[in-house]
Amino acid sequence: MSRDAQRRRLVAESLGVGNPGNNARDLPIQADPRQDCQIELKVEDIRAYEHNPRRANNAKFAEIKESIRSSGIRNPLTVTRRPGEEHFIVEAGGNTRLLAIQQLWAETGDPRFRKLTAMFRPWRSESHVLTAHLIENEQRGEMTFWDKASGVVALKARLEAEKGRTLSVRQLEEEMKGLGLSVNTATLAHYLFATERLRTLGEAVADLSGLDVKTMQPRLNLMKRYAQTRASLAEADLYVTVFEPVFRQVVDQYRQSQAFSVSGVCRACEEALARQLGEPVAQVRTALDALTRPPQASSETSPARADANRPVQSVAMAPTTVGNPSRSGSVVSTANAGTLDSGRQVQTGRALPSNDGNSGVLSRLIERVRFLAGLAGIGECLRPHAAAPLGYYMDALPVAADGDSISPGREQAWWLLALLAGQLGHSPSVAVPEGSAEGGPGTAHKAGRALGNPPSPFAFDAAFFGWLVNAHDETASAFWNVLALVRESRASVLRCRTLDEPMPAGAADA
Repeated sequence: MSRDAQRRRLVAESLGVGNPGNNARDLPIQADPRQDCQIELKVEDIRAYEHNPRRANNAKFAEIKESIRSSGIRNPLTVTRRPGEEHFIVEAGGNTRLLAIQQLWAETGDPRFRKLTAMFRPWRSESHVLTAHLIENEQRGEMTFWDKASGVVALKARLEAEKGRTLSVRQLEEEMKGLGLSVNTATLAHYLFATERLRTLGEAVADLSGLDVKTMQPRLNLMKRYAQTRASLAEADLYVTVFEPVFRQVVDQYRQSQAFSVSGVCRACEEALARQLGEPVAQVRTALDALTRPPQASSETSPARADANRPVQSVAMAPTTVGNPSRSGSVVSTANAGTLDSGRQVQTGRALPSNDGNSGVLSRLIERVRFLAGLAGIGECLRPHAAAPLGYYMDALPVAADGDSISPGREQAWWLLALLAGQLGHSPSVAVPEGSAEGGPGTAHKAGRALGNPPSPFAFDAAFFGWLVNAHDETASAFWNVLALVRESRASVLRCRTLDEPMPAGAADA
């Protein structure tokens, strides 16, 4: 057979071969891309992320909707899809834009709103999507404290489910950092406490802040310690029987007035605890204050009451000097501190306003001061004192036995609080119970003798000013909260003077 004849035969035989079999039934309904890419989707095929930590609706929804109506979505949504599901979900922010365009499509039927171009990212994990939404919402500043706390605790549960083990706070910090979300362990601990113990408040009070929680937690913990000591009341029972009814009452009042006071919550809890224990509320509060002091600062006979007959000493401070030429910039410095004079007070300059009739503001002020001192690591130096102009004074900074220096942050916080307390410069000395640190500011008292030197004066330089105006620094923010209450306290006193008696000369600038 010739070569041409053989070729014609092979061609004829090939024409008789049937079509290949259909194996499509063995493939997924829709195989997603394995890399990031742009895809076009119908708006009804995309759903909002159902675990979005931000609960409140976007206040600018109407504005966003009108912008999409006129110009479309300028920033493409990012979507992903869980394995085995047909619909897509928003992967990192964009729930508001999705809702707006879906409403426009339903309302107008305009083909412009039927489809959209989105950035598709392959599915990774539930924890990854939740983290992406937390980061997106945080960057936009659209989350309340409670939203962040609830979102982080939900992320903890997701991570533990995926890893099959419980995570400590430190391990959670590391896992979140690996996902691109940086939250320190102290903040994580506050989130966990809030979601476990303050859920009734958090879910209803939009004004609840991180500072509120940090103020409440130590006071509630003191009440827990006192309840365990006095009545062997377990923490879970304390919250269920004593604190939760208070929280529910606070929520009811908040819904009517939209006003929330963290000091009011603490006082109400103290009153409820006193009723539970059958004790006067003043006795409970005095005992709680005693628990905040080191053992040597409390009376030997009773943790709740100081000996009224115990002799007192007074601390006299040298005047403040501003503009010491020995350092760069303006500084605050003092001469060697005055001696402790038993049985008398040394008066210097004009007095700060009295705290008579101003107890409500001062109570809140002490709470803020206590919180600031705790943040700065000088809580052991704070001494509540009813006779002091602002209800407290600062005891000496402790000095390490090996002579290590005190951190600048602690020194700055000590100086600021001491200045506000009226211990430095133009104010009277404060009568201090015997046993306080000797030698004035910055000396530590141990075994009846003075140790160390006053803390170094801090410079009012660019570094200090930068810290003071840093909105992300918790210690600086806490100081401004204290300062605001100091101003409120003085304004309250001046109002009382105006109403009750002629104002003494010079009181307006006190």
